[in-house]
Amino acid sequence: MIKQKPKIFAHGSYIGTTGYANHTKSFFRELSNIYDLKVKNFTVGKSWNGYKDEPHNNESYIDDLDKKLLCSQYLWEGDNLFSKDIYTKYSNNFKHDINLVLCETYHHVFYQDYQGPKIAYNVWETTRQPEEFFNQLNKFDQIWVASNWQRDCTIEQGTDPDKVKVIPEAVDSTIFFPNKEATLPEYDDGRFKFTMFGRWDYRKSTKEIIESFLEEFKEDEPVDLILSIDNHMAKDSFKTTEERLKHYNLVDSRLKIKHFPSREEYIKYLQKGHVFLSCARSEGWNLPLIEAMACGTPSIYSNCSGQLEFAKGKGLPVKINGTIPAIGGEYSIYSQSDLPGEFYQPDYNDLKKVMRDAYVNYKKHKKQALKESIKIREKFTWANIAEIAEIEIDNLITNLPPNKIEISFIDGPKVEVIGSNFKNYKVEFIDSRTDKLIHSSTISNNMWTKCNKSYYIPWTIKVDGKVVHKLDLKNKNVVISIDSKSIGDTLAWVPQILEFVKRHKCKITISTFFNKWFEGLKEYKDVTFIKPGTKFNAYAYYKIGWFKSKEGDWKNFDNHPTQVNTIPLIQAATDILGLPYIVKTPLINFTPLKRPIKGKYICIGPQSTAGLKEWPHQNWRKLAKLLHSKGYKIVSLSLNGFKGTNIINKSNLPWDELFNYLHHADLFIGLGSGLSWINWTLNKHTVMINNFVPYGYDIPNNLTKIENYKVCNGCWVNKDYVFDAGDWDWCPVYKGTEKQHICQKSLTVEQVFSKVDKLLK
Repeated sequence: MIKQKPKIFAHGSYIGTTGYANHTKSFFRELSNIYDLKVKNFTVGKSWNGYKDEPHNNESYIDDLDKKLLCSQYLWEGDNLFSKDIYTKYSNNFKHDINLVLCETYHHVFYQDYQGPKIAYNVWETTRQPEEFFNQLNKFDQIWVASNWQRDCTIEQGTDPDKVKVIPEAVDSTIFFPNKEATLPEYDDGRFKFTMFGRWDYRKSTKEIIESFLEEFKEDEPVDLILSIDNHMAKDSFKTTEERLKHYNLVDSRLKIKHFPSREEYIKYLQKGHVFLSCARSEGWNLPLIEAMACGTPSIYSNCSGQLEFAKGKGLPVKINGTIPAIGGEYSIYSQSDLPGEFYQPDYNDLKKVMRDAYVNYKKHKKQALKESIKIREKFTWANIAEIAEIEIDNLITNLPPNKIEISFIDGPKVEVIGSNFKNYKVEFIDSRTDKLIHSSTISNNMWTKCNKSYYIPWTIKVDGKVVHKLDLKNKNVVISIDSKSIGDTLAWVPQILEFVKRHKCKITISTFFNKWFEGLKEYKDVTFIKPGTKFNAYAYYKIGWFKSKEGDWKNFDNHPTQVNTIPLIQAATDILGLPYIVKTPLINFTPLKRPIKGKYICIGPQSTAGLKEWPHQNWRKLAKLLHSKGYKIVSLSLNGFKGTNIINKSNLPWDELFNYLHHADLFIGLGSGLSWINWTLNKHTVMINNFVPYGYDIPNNLTKIENYKVCNGCWVNKDYVFDAGDWDWCPVYKGTEKQHICQKSLTVEQVFSKVDKLLK
């Protein structure tokens, strides 16, 4: 927030009983708790001093707070409406920093010459503003609208998106709330009551709603519709609701007309009514609807336009059958040519179904409406709305948004704000999938902040509550590094990187120690391979690997979203890259050569990178003897060499030769090591002697695993143990005892040979 609050000169229709006037009054009152605020009132025909003489109104509409806020007034009558200089007739001496104007369409002539920063708060009901008004509106420094729908429409018409801010309207929860004690004589007859408030208007679908009601409910059903829909401004010749009902042949005893109810009566009708009925062709906000919902009254509404800002997912929405040209019609306050843009066409057959459902299943809908009313009254308060407005006002006075925001996603998102020295900036890092705030910090001008979560998250970056960037990898340069020198890690993870590219359509650079295995294949034609440590320029960078915390355990949730020793190896990559866990076999740059050995042969891999993975050497030699007796030659592919009777030692082979031996072999028998992963990559069956991790944590398929769960095993996935790759003798339970590495030692030659023999048969 800024160090010193600006003075606000507010302009709008402040006095009266209309939805607009009540919105204005509530909003300005709440803002006055934050700012030094004065109001210039726009009044039709009468001054506020004479307002008490108006029918249905009295001086109570102007209390002490109103008198304190109201500082000047301008009037218009008849032809003077469009006078460009009429507002200057009523001068004031209030020195201010910002003009805040609650704009009603066609009142723009009063605001165009205001000096200093100007904010327009406008609520409109069609997809386009009248052109003359819109052009004037665009001259304001900020344009506030009540809904994201109107924001989209305003931007679509040609306004700079940065100027358009969503400042929702609200509801006074001290007045509009569920009230079992509310009483009205009309409700003593035991009949079911639909209520409809507004005006007789084409946009409101007034006639169509009444027709739908009368068509759906039979005369002998105990159902009424209470109407308060007078429209003295309509461009037809009728003055009363009764006249209009008669004209459209809609006279019915079940239609209960209430002319100009008092504020107190209106509230009781919303609280007492069984179902609130609204089905407009479009709404800028729909104050009666949110007020009814706040009262816990099941509410029917058309599933479109500005009202979805608060109603979406709540109440009883009516289907929409596309759009139609926006027109005034004979019973509108607008003429045929007054309204640009489009309306939405409600499905009135669906309206009938929804009304019937509301009637038949009233108890269910009432229960749900009471729950929804809590959310409405908690979120859409004038205090909350004033806080939203405060942010935008402060931003404007302090030259926000910032001049420049630098963002990168290298090892986690980083943000630098370049703007004003007048204030600090709150930076928020949000997961777009859940809208969950992951990290926030406050920084000054020209300072960096970062979030340490370096794995893939679809970031939304906010600065002082405004979305300034959303992570979008499409066509961006992305670097993914596999810094592990493990063969198995690389083979398990590279295919997941290709899935990442398919999903995000990004330009990818991969860093591995085994680039030659993949380069040259058509599947990798759009991939650049670099060596670890190579400098690069990228929009985003992700590292796949095993990550320990500063405390030395596996609980490093900055580099990885899950505990890595509790998931399969492949999932380490999918979790980091934000992909579903689906097994993918890598493609490698290998072309088979001629068979390296005549006759049948089996490859073995008797050596590994850790003592707990090893199987006793004497067991390997016994196994080789048994397999040799079955007519198989035995080829050892150990890197350091492995000698034994009937064993052909092929150590330190070039990769293409090693691949070729595995490719032509009748079977491979190995450990939890890179050779097993290579064999899996070649789509060959592996017999794995590996008891220290459960099945499923290593090679996912084409696998026969030799296990014995009757002895100590599973130390790798135990959350209490942390594997130490630098300790050859690591054994967290029995190190230094006769039972050290009992998991592997317990696997017998007979057990292995039995499985192998069955496979060979």
